[in-house]
Amino acid sequence: MVKEFFFEQHHHLFTALVAECQDVLSEALSKHGSATLLVSGGSTPAPLYEALSKTELNWKKIKIALVDERWVDQDHGASNEALIRRTLLINNAKLAEFTGMKNSAKTAAAGQTETEANYRKLPQPFSLAIVGMGPDGHTASLFPNAKGLAEALNPDNDQLTTAITATQSEVTGANTERLSLTLPALLKTERVIILFTGEDKLAVFSAAQKPGPVSDMPIRGLLHQEEVPVELYWAP
Repeated sequence: MVKEFFFEQHHHLFTALVAECQDVLSEALSKHGSATLLVSGGSTPAPLYEALSKTELNWKKIKIALVDERWVDQDHGASNEALIRRTLLINNAKLAEFTGMKNSAKTAAAGQTETEANYRKLPQPFSLAIVGMGPDGHTASLFPNAKGLAEALNPDNDQLTTAITATQSEVTGANTERLSLTLPALLKTERVIILFTGEDKLAVFSAAQKPGPVSDMPIRGLLHQEEVPVELYWAP
């Protein structure tokens, strides 16, 4: 069951969500002595990251890693790593240790082994994952019917990361080559928060809550499971 938190104003949403993230990370630090925060790109979570960066958490013991990445260099406008460095790894949070996905390999498939090794160094279970959802029902870079999706959704896949090649669309843009956490990796998280805004996406989310193939709407992989608590934070 997904807990749903609806807000009338964006600033109310982010105030509540910053407090929730603080609580989850503080609990992880208290319980495990460290915490791992998995974060997504996109413009929607940027205000959350900026506010979270100013909180008085023990950032030296918090590791931050990406949920997914386009296979572009950090100076590219579509780089998720660049966004995180600009909005989250600042202020108090600049003391956190960051693990990115993009490396010097020419392709995501060629770079996956190196990224996988880096991600396996992160403490598990991961403490908190913040993910979004696209109008096609994708989350992370798990795009409907993408090349590599079946492997990424396979519950027996012990890999944390996988190369994905999405079919180009308005949603994907030109950067269809991605590296993403697998669904089993996301389910190694103590709490998953889905964050998005807008009535159109809420309608997509409602459709995804109904039974249907996960390959058609990969967000269903998070919604139709009982292993990990999932929360939705939404505002118009």
